[in-house]
Amino acid sequence: MLHPNDEEEAIHTVPEISPTRNPKAFYCTFHGLSGVLTKPADHVLFLDPESGAVITVTESDYCHLVVLGEVASSMQQYIADMAIGGYAALACSRAN
Repeated sequence: MLHPNDEEEAIHTVPEISPTRNPKAFYCTFHGLSGVLTKPADHVLFLDPESGAVITVTESDYCHLVVLGEVASSMQQYIADMAIGGYAALACSRAN
């Protein structure tokens, strides 16, 4: 419990967090499937969270792609891990 004299010291203004200026992932539909679109390197990837499939999107696929909105930053690390095969694939592929 705060002492009345401590109350002034305990109250602070929370800084405003600005939105992501350079989003790294977007929700989308691709050939009727719901998933996430990301570009971790040179290629654009579609990630299907239900099957775990990672599909490289080519220029000819763009007409089948509908981008819906930015993925929250809290999901972006999960998506990056999924794009490279997930934690298990990464851990099992390391040399001892």
